[in-house]
Amino acid sequence: MARRGPSNTTFAPQTLTCRVLGCRFRFGAEGATLHWWCQRGCPSGGSKTYPTEAEAERMAAALDREPRSPANILAAFGGTVHRERRPPPDA
Repeated sequence: MARRGPSNTTFAPQTLTCRVLGCRFRFGAEGATLHWWCQRGCPSGGSKTYPTEAEAERMAAALDREPRSPANILAAFGGTVHRERRPPPDA
C-alpha cells in the first residue's frame, strides 16, 4: 500500500486537556485559505487553500461549530423521556 505524502497539519497536543479530551479545533478563512487551530492553546493546526474565497468561507462556516452536549439530544425527545403518570382510566 502506498504511503501518503507529507501532511500540512501539525498535531502535537501540549496541554493536559487536549491529551485527555482531545483538541477543540476552530476554523476560519483568510482569503482562499482555510485555517484551523486548537482553541485550548496547543500548537495543533493547519491550513488548506481552496480555489475561491467563497468556498473557503463556506467550509469555515460549516466546520466551525460548538460541540453539542448530551442534554440537547435528550431535549429532542421532548416529553417522551420523562412523562408524568396519568391517572388510570375509569373502567
